[in-house]
Amino acid sequence: MSERKTNLKNATIQGAMWVYTSTYSAKLLVFLSTAILARLLTQEDFGVAGYALVFMSFLEILQGLGIRQALIYYRPNPERLNTAFWLGIGIGVGLYVITWLLAPVAGWFFNDPRAVEVTRALGLSIPISSLTLVHQALLHKDLAFKKQVTPQLGHSLCKGMISIVLALLGFGYWSLILGHVGGAIVRAVLYWWTIPWRPSLRFETDNVRPLLSYGSKISLNDGLSIILNNLDYFLIGRFLGAAALGVYSLAFRIPELLINQFSRVIGDVTFPVFTKMEVDRETSLRRGFLATVQYSNMIVFPLGVGLALVAEPFVLVAFTEKWAEAIPVTRAIALFATFRASVFNAGVVYKVQGRPGLLARIQLWQAAVAVPALLWAVSSGQVAVVAWTQAGLAFLLMCVQFIIASRVLQISILAILSALRPALTGVAVMAVVVIGVLQLSDIPLLQLITAVISGALVYVATLWLLHQSLVQEARYSLLGALNRK
Repeated sequence: MSERKTNLKNATIQGAMWVYTSTYSAKLLVFLSTAILARLLTQEDFGVAGYALVFMSFLEILQGLGIRQALIYYRPNPERLNTAFWLGIGIGVGLYVITWLLAPVAGWFFNDPRAVEVTRALGLSIPISSLTLVHQALLHKDLAFKKQVTPQLGHSLCKGMISIVLALLGFGYWSLILGHVGGAIVRAVLYWWTIPWRPSLRFETDNVRPLLSYGSKISLNDGLSIILNNLDYFLIGRFLGAAALGVYSLAFRIPELLINQFSRVIGDVTFPVFTKMEVDRETSLRRGFLATVQYSNMIVFPLGVGLALVAEPFVLVAFTEKWAEAIPVTRAIALFATFRASVFNAGVVYKVQGRPGLLARIQLWQAAVAVPALLWAVSSGQVAVVAWTQAGLAFLLMCVQFIIASRVLQISILAILSALRPALTGVAVMAVVVIGVLQLSDIPLLQLITAVISGALVYVATLWLLHQSLVQEARYSLLGALNRK
């Protein structure tokens, strides 16, 4: 292996570790605050806040117009950075004005006037976040993921503390909204404190077109993804009401923390790393895709399947019996998140190849299938039916994505299945053991502890027995990255 490949490999591992550390430390704080807030607030409080989050997700399609990804893709220079900063600010302010004007639409759609005021308040997070577009791009472009820890932790800590204090003071759903905005302010301040770059009062119009040309395509793809990812929230809030949306949104919290965030970590790290590949890029992308599928799913599958298996004791211990309705939803969404995350890096490869249009076509096909399926699920009046429909759709999309990736990258399906085999065999053995352990007790806390410990041990033991060379390779790569100076 050449020195350049070794450096990129180590940079990928180190970057993933630092992004993983910052993301999951932050999300651990979010989980702790959520567990506390679940005891202080009602299902309806979570649902009203969910109205604003769902409505805002549609406006966030245009946030930044892909400027951050464009700065990572292109070679940055001072003129381009300054132009990107002021362009991002303008877009952010414009989106807030649109949010303010369209907020009554949210109240009308959800048939709840509370949606208007919370949407306008939450909209402040858009121009605040635009202050950090360039700072985040520079951090990712330089693979300086270690510097991301402080902003991420500061954001989650302050967001949680603000929400908890306001909930104790009786602010209800406003505690969630104001905590979100307060956290965004803290994150922006910490990014500016961590990354020394500062803008100048220069705006080069020649740089606008290349930024928006690439960025708008990425933004379109991300926008379609945002719409598809929030369609279930949108329909539940419209037809089933605030309480049902509250149950559904809480059930999403843990799969979001454990699985969805992990796939974003891999995407954040591999995109800038893959863009640095210069010699024989296509071959390198094939190898990188298979390696990422193999190693990431060795983590994704046990997390997702394990959470689905222990959903009942987990919800009862973490959120109390008040949220028992979230148990079947959590189980289904854990599998949904697993299937989605298993092939997440295919989209990263298409972006690196300069083919974001392919992602758009895939997502349009997904929308054509998902919309009627989710409308049928919502008509049942049961949140759990919506969740299991999502899991089925995600499994179908996973299969289609792997087929498309095999053709685009000229990789056989057997090679992809071979990359998935360690994770699948380990999870199969783990599932049998966990199901058996859960039958030994009816005490939720005891069930949760014994199932998690036994499942983890059996999974690792199975990998070691059946795929020892792979485990050793992963271990040596990890140690090599840690010891790299």
